[in-house]
Amino acid sequence: TLKETIERVLKNNISISVQSYNSKINAQFIFEKEAVFDPTIDFEFTIAEETRQSTTVSTLSDPKSRNKDYDWDLSVTQKFITGGDYEFSFDSNKSETSSSLSSLNPVYSTDLALTVTQPLLKDFGIDLNKREIYIAKNDQKISDHQFTEKVIDTVTDAENIYWDLVFSIEDLKVKETSLQRARDLEKQVKAQVDVGTLAELEILQAKSDVASREERLLNAQNLIDDNGDNLKSILNFSFDSEEGLKEIIPADSPVFEPGAENSLEEALKTALIHRPDLLAKKMELENRNIEAKYNENQTLPTLDLVGSLGLNGLSGDSSTKNGSYDSALSEAFSTDFRLWQFGINLSYPLGNRAAKSKLAIKRLEVAQLLLNIKDLEKTIVVEVREAHRQIKTDIKRVQATRVARKLAEEKLNAEEKKFKVGLSTSFNVLEFQEDLAEEQSNEIKAVIDYNKSLNRLNQVMARTLEEHDIKLFSKEDS
Repeated sequence: TLKETIERVLKNNISISVQSYNSKINAQFIFEKEAVFDPTIDFEFTIAEETRQSTTVSTLSDPKSRNKDYDWDLSVTQKFITGGDYEFSFDSNKSETSSSLSSLNPVYSTDLALTVTQPLLKDFGIDLNKREIYIAKNDQKISDHQFTEKVIDTVTDAENIYWDLVFSIEDLKVKETSLQRARDLEKQVKAQVDVGTLAELEILQAKSDVASREERLLNAQNLIDDNGDNLKSILNFSFDSEEGLKEIIPADSPVFEPGAENSLEEALKTALIHRPDLLAKKMELENRNIEAKYNENQTLPTLDLVGSLGLNGLSGDSSTKNGSYDSALSEAFSTDFRLWQFGINLSYPLGNRAAKSKLAIKRLEVAQLLLNIKDLEKTIVVEVREAHRQIKTDIKRVQATRVARKLAEEKLNAEEKKFKVGLSTSFNVLEFQEDLAEEQSNEIKAVIDYNKSLNRLNQVMARTLEEHDIKLFSKEDS
């Protein structure tokens, strides 16, 4: 059935599978942009030793000094969604020296510091600093719209190929019937030639027409094979597989129900609301507006608020006491030894031409995309009007071909009666048989074209999935 065909296409079609990866890829870009606000932890441990010639000339000093340092530093940094950032650092050091002039040896020191920077003009704002996340999410929506468009196009192609196969099978039946009529007439003519009531020329005419119809029958059979292969291809059947070797027999017949289609006004309204290519363009416009707003902010001066607070401690061994790292740490947390700093940083490039140029470019891109959207809307309107008008034309075609087929049947019946009583020739009968076969094919073709036109209208309205009760779910929905 047509429903089974569409289900298999959605399950097996390679181009749909390829397109579906774009949304998954863009979903990972969202995580990448969100990771900008993740905290970062750094740890560093170093050991350094230096031997240097002493610059002090004294009997108490050594001719050379040897210094050894142990550093272990820990820091945490993170960016705020407001545009600012902080850094918390914890630095520890142990220093040993061979110099006899040092009052503390070894020396233990600890420093704790918190530094916060917050822009007040340039780079300030939650939406501004989350712009890459917003753009990445919009890009994923664009991929979803593109995927929807791909599914609609693929389902439309599958349905059209299905109806092409139906037509070629029905057309083959018409040509088989036409061939059988010609053969039956050939027998009648031969019988009359044999008894002398008809000339030899009549049998030649009949045989010639039979041969001609046999050729058309072969072409019709070849068309069935071509359409069958096209359907297997879109179903992604391997031609040497069990499914690929089988003949596909369509179980559904085309329907003709004039008046079931939407009015032109409803069709235009639906298309302009639901067309995925138009929705994708509007998402692109939203991205351009986000970028333009960011570039507008970049024309402002840099005015940053900077503040820091620190604690420190010091300890070591001397002639009167023994120091330790714990003592230095305790001194730091006692808050007896501290520092603080508060200030602002102002910067502005004279002329600021680079930022102004980038802003002008983004505004031009927005204006350009607006024109593209307007042009696409015009194209959609034209496509809907053409598809809707074609349905009206196909309705009239079906009605006209039905009348023509009925008249052809009546003309053939009348001519056959005349032939039996000797008032007509085999040439006339064969000609009327051809006319009937042609009108029968035309009627079938008109009904098939009507169904394909309905299919086209659903495509340009973006109602194909709804028409076949197909629902697409994003990862967030599921």
